[in-house]
Amino acid sequence: MSTRSVSRRPLLAAALLLPLAACATPRTTHTLSPRGDRLVRLIQNTGKDNMMAPEALALMGITNEGRDIPVRQLSGENDSGRYVVSLVNIRKIHEFVFHRRQGDVLILHLSDTKFARLQSVRYPRTGKPSIITDRAFAESDFQQQLAFWMDRIPGR
Repeated sequence: MSTRSVSRRPLLAAALLLPLAACATPRTTHTLSPRGDRLVRLIQNTGKDNMMAPEALALMGITNEGRDIPVRQLSGENDSGRYVVSLVNIRKIHEFVFHRRQGDVLILHLSDTKFARLQSVRYPRTGKPSIITDRAFAESDFQQQLAFWMDRIPGR
């Protein structure tokens, strides 16, 4: 018989305790943007549950098999109109949809929690939604909508 250089018991104990040690490590729950996390909490705490029509969001890549999209919404107003931000979690990640009406057209912007604009859609009251191809216009409107909400996020 040959002798083993490593005893089995300490090896077995280490194998059993390793998963427990991995669970004990602290995990952060926020993304790269603490302000984005604060806006998520603000919407979760004070917003209202709602359903959004799927047409415009489908152009942004958010689908629910043709059904309405469940969101949590927060709205506010100032001199230039009414602003709405929707928190969407259909793809298992938090995403924002910022929207406001300009005349008979609804302008929507999809953003991640780092406030990077991912897609913009124009949705006329009596028509079909379309992707906004004018990047300068889309970015300008997105920044206006974002500035409105930045003033309302607590803990600046």
